[in-house]
Amino acid sequence: MMRQLAIAIVLILGSQAALGDDLNPALPPAGPSLGMGQAPNPYAAAWPPPGASMEPAAGQFGGSLAQTPNPYAPVGPPAGQPVFVPPAGPAATANWIAPASPVAPPVVVAAPASANDSRESTWYYRLDSFFWNERSGGVDFVNEYGPISTLGYVHRSGVERFRAELFGGTVAYDGAAQVFDQQGNEQDIPYHQSFGTNYFGCRGEYDLLIEPAAWSKARLLCGVGTRFWIRDLQDIVLPSNILVSGYQEAWWTFYPYVGVETKTSDEPGLQFFGSARVGITPLTVQYATLLDSNYLRAGNVVYPRCGMTGQMELGVRFQKFTASAFLEGFTWGESAVVGDSYQPASRMLTLGGKIGYTF
Repeated sequence: MMRQLAIAIVLILGSQAALGDDLNPALPPAGPSLGMGQAPNPYAAAWPPPGASMEPAAGQFGGSLAQTPNPYAPVGPPAGQPVFVPPAGPAATANWIAPASPVAPPVVVAAPASANDSRESTWYYRLDSFFWNERSGGVDFVNEYGPISTLGYVHRSGVERFRAELFGGTVAYDGAAQVFDQQGNEQDIPYHQSFGTNYFGCRGEYDLLIEPAAWSKARLLCGVGTRFWIRDLQDIVLPSNILVSGYQEAWWTFYPYVGVETKTSDEPGLQFFGSARVGITPLTVQYATLLDSNYLRAGNVVYPRCGMTGQMELGVRFQKFTASAFLEGFTWGESAVVGDSYQPASRMLTLGGKIGYTF
C-alpha cells in the first residue's frame, strides 16, 4: 500500500513540473489556527513529513523510474549474430555500380547540305552546227553539214546524274550517187543536195559524281551513254535525169567515259563553269537499207569498229540560268565487209551554243 501511494505522489509531482505553476494554485500558509469565517484548506500539505526527500533512492522500485528506455535508440543485431563490417580497399569497389549520371538532351546543329543531298533538275536547249564525214581509202567519201537542234533534260540526285536528249535536223549532202548502168556496172556520180539528209535521234546518259575531300572547286565523273539516230538520205534527180533513190541508216552506239567538271557555288552573281570528258565507242551497230544491182531494197547490218568520243563545255551561270559553248565529237573505225557493203570510217562533230534553266 505504501509503495502504490509513493508512486502516485511521484506522478503528481512530475506532471506539475511539466505543466508549470499555472496549474498549481498557491496554497495558504500552514498554521494551527483559522481566522473567523475561514474554512480549513483541504489542499494543505500533509505529506511528506517535514524533512522527508521526494526523490527515490538509487535502486528503489527496481530502477524502473530512474532509467526509462529511449524508444528511438538504434537497435543493434541480436545477441550472438555476426556484425557485418564493410570491406576496405579495392574490394570495396569491386562490385560497385556507379549511379547513373544525368543524360544531357541532344543538341541539333544545322549544317549545309552535302553533295549526297543535292537534288536539282535542268531543262536546256542547244543549237549545234553539225558535221558528218566518211572516208574510204584516205579520201573523203561523204560530207554533211548543217544545223541540228537538241532538247535535253538533266536530273541530279546526290552523286548520281541522269540525262536524256532528243535531237534532229536537216543538213546538206555532198557526196556521190551510186548508180548502175544497163550492164549492171556501178558508177559513182558526185552530187550536192542542200537539204539532202534528215537526222533524228535520242540519247541517254548516266553519271556517277566523285568528289575528293581535297577538291573544293572541282569533281570527277565517270559514266556511260547510249545514242540512237536515223540518217535518212532523200531521193534526188541528177541533172542527167537519173533518179537516185535514197536510203536509211539506223545507228546505235554505246560509250563509257570519264571526266572532270567544276562544282556549283552558292555565291551570288555570275559564275563560270566548265567540264571535259573523254571516252571510247566499243560497241556500235548500223543497219542500212540499200539498192542492190537488181534495184531491190535489201538490209545489211555492219559493225563499225571502236573509236573515240570527247566533249567540252564552258559557260556562265547566273542564279538559275546558264549559257555555254558546247563541243562534242565521235569517231568510228571502218567496219568489216558484210555481203557487198561496209561502213567507211566515220566522224561526227557538233559545235554550238546551249542555254538552260535549273530548278
